Amino acid sequence: MAQDQFALLKPSERMRNLQLLEEIERNPKVSQRELSHKFGIALGVTNACIKRMARRGLITLKGIPPRNIVYYITPKGFAEKASLALKALSLNIHHYAEIKKRFSKILLEMQDSGVKRLVFYGVSDEMEVAYLILQGTDIELVAIVDGDDAVRPQTVLGRKVENPDIIENLKADAILITSIRAKDEILRNAKRITRRNNKIKLFTIT
Repeated sequence: MAQDQFALLKPSERMRNLQLLEEIERNPKVSQRELSHKFGIALGVTNACIKRMARRGLITLKGIPPRNIVYYITPKGFAEKASLALKALSLNIHHYAEIKKRFSKILLEMQDSGVKRLVFYGVSDEMEVAYLILQGTDIELVAIVDGDDAVRPQTVLGRKVENPDIIENLKADAILITSIRAKDEILRNAKRITRRNNKIKLFTIT
């Protein structure tokens, strides 16, 4: 499968379509704003994706816009979703291998640079990969933080997910951004923290 169809570290149009179709199947009355928030994509991008899928005959829209819309997946849409799911399965295998390789390299770099206390910033599937690799190092995970109120105060990997505001009180040596989907927003927030405390190093896999 060509990487331009499903980019390893960035959701492609096809992957977004799969996510949107799956969510529409679960909840036909879901709003575009809810879809935008759930998948971390701009509202305008969500709107464009929905319109494109409708033009292709993958979904039909019924109701009065913008608030009373119900989405229906067409037979063509269900066939497309099944095809995309098979491609996504293949992607996930390659994605895991790529993520594992990148986290291994970064954590080795951290260890060599003297990092002892680390914060994971961003709850995600990728974060769990980073956690598994971390077990083979001498680095201590001191906190998992996430800026999304919907994520807190969940318990992940046996830890309560904290607000990023606590980072400066943790005496952490480094922050590792562990969410690809929300990376841009997390990176902006993390840079503000490291500007206030330049002793904290910042790492990201992309």
